[in-house]
Amino acid sequence: MAPDVEGPSREEVLPTDSLSPREGGAPQKGDGPTARRGIRTVVLSAVALVGLAGLAIGVLYTSLSPPESAGPDGRPEGQASRAGTGSGPPEVKGPAIAGTISVSPELRGRLAEEGTLFIIARKGPGPPFAVKRIGGPRFPLPYRLGPEDVMVAGTPFEGEVSLSARLSKSGAAGPAERGDLEGEHPGQVGVGRQGVDIVIAHVR
Repeated sequence: MAPDVEGPSREEVLPTDSLSPREGGAPQKGDGPTARRGIRTVVLSAVALVGLAGLAIGVLYTSLSPPESAGPDGRPEGQASRAGTGSGPPEVKGPAIAGTISVSPELRGRLAEEGTLFIIARKGPGPPFAVKRIGGPRFPLPYRLGPEDVMVAGTPFEGEVSLSARLSKSGAAGPAERGDLEGEHPGQVGVGRQGVDIVIAHVR
């Protein structure tokens, strides 16, 4: 009889890579710190892209938002900045002239929604000393004329001035045009005075 030949053991037949890590085999592809770092990098990149997209949408929304119109007190609705359309400089602390501008009953039928109000302070002949421009005013309109409204930046807002108001249909600065509505406060007004009211009562 031929001698018995022992067959290979189970350990000799099975390949090493078929064993799971728990059984002593080599780690499977995708395990380990390298794979985890790759996944973390992908997640962080996605979060960064989402953040950048949100920022871009916010900037676009702000740039396309329409300007606010003037409220009943001449200030942009929802803001406490200087009276007007919000396009001018912010209020500067210091002496100012304040009051209310109204329109005589005879001229209320001539008011136009697209009109522009100019409040003008002068110190004698020549260019105005200070001007405030308010788009789409609603009357009666409280106003404030201060250092931020001087025509030449840095000029001290002081002394006495004559004060007038002009409601322009075209909105053009400069000399009054035919059809503009006008009014003025009688006499000179000292800077810092309150209650300087103006009634728009005649047509150019």
